[in-house]
Amino acid sequence: MKQARFDKVELNQILQLYGVMVSQGLWKDYSISFLREFVVFSVYRKNSDWALFSIKKTPKNSKYGRLYSLVAMDGRIIKCSNDLKSTLRVLKHKELKLNLV
Repeated sequence: MKQARFDKVELNQILQLYGVMVSQGLWKDYSISFLREFVVFSVYRKNSDWALFSIKKTPKNSKYGRLYSLVAMDGRIIKCSNDLKSTLRVLKHKELKLNLV
């Protein structure tokens, strides 16, 4: 089994949104964790805080329609989809930004 990873297009989509949120002052830092079965892009308000949320890619879940998961700070799954754009779209809603900040 190959190690999970974000490809160039996926990472570009995530970093585009990250740049917008940083320019609005909502996000300050990020990290990427590569594990065997999944990869996680985590977003932080400050570099010492817990992650506000994580975007998790789990290739073995793609057959169940859960390739990408948006996971909240407390572990709740906010959105699951095989489409990264629809998963990221949830983060653009004002209500979610206000609840996370």
